[in-house]
Amino acid sequence: MTSTEFARQSKDFLARLDAAMQNVPHGIATEIRGGIAEELEGLDAAATAARIAQLGDPAVIAREAQAATHDSDAPALVVAESKRSRTDTKGFSIVAALTLSFGGIIVPAIGWVVGVVLVSASSLWRTWEKVVAIVVPFVAVATVIIFGIGAWFPAAPEANATDAGGAFATPAANNPLVPTAYDFVWTGIFGLGVLLIPASGLWLLWRLRRR
Repeated sequence: MTSTEFARQSKDFLARLDAAMQNVPHGIATEIRGGIAEELEGLDAAATAARIAQLGDPAVIAREAQAATHDSDAPALVVAESKRSRTDTKGFSIVAALTLSFGGIIVPAIGWVVGVVLVSASSLWRTWEKVVAIVVPFVAVATVIIFGIGAWFPAAPEANATDAGGAFATPAANNPLVPTAYDFVWTGIFGLGVLLIPASGLWLLWRLRRR
């Protein structure tokens, strides 16, 4: 069986699960469905088939979920799930990604920090996705600045250069077309705030498309 067929099998299983859980309270049904979907998405072809076999009939899963809502502890369970699911919804994650992208532009520094907190609180992204979105833009800018300044310094005119007779030579005039270390630093900061950070938040939005 090809990976495409396994993906279709996973999609069919989730569709049957959705149909079976129509009478299950929305908060519990969403939590169960989301957990199973995320688990299946991270598996390879063979593991997907094995896990679906372990999960069994979606109708049985739905009956067990319905039975749990009639237990004496069900109200507390529903409340707890409701509170936890506020940060697990797609709407919350979209707001978090947009805040990470543009919060720092609207409220410098503080807006970006708020975005980081919101993104970290969402469970719809994996840990490595959060690390990439938050850390990689700074690593990229630091790399550009370090290499840019490193390439600039060897070519920078020496203030104490001497001519052939031993006398101090007149320093060469700065060429406004040649970038300086100052230019590299501020270009990197500008690129971080206007390009890389917004792109990282939009990338998180793109990762949400199937969740």
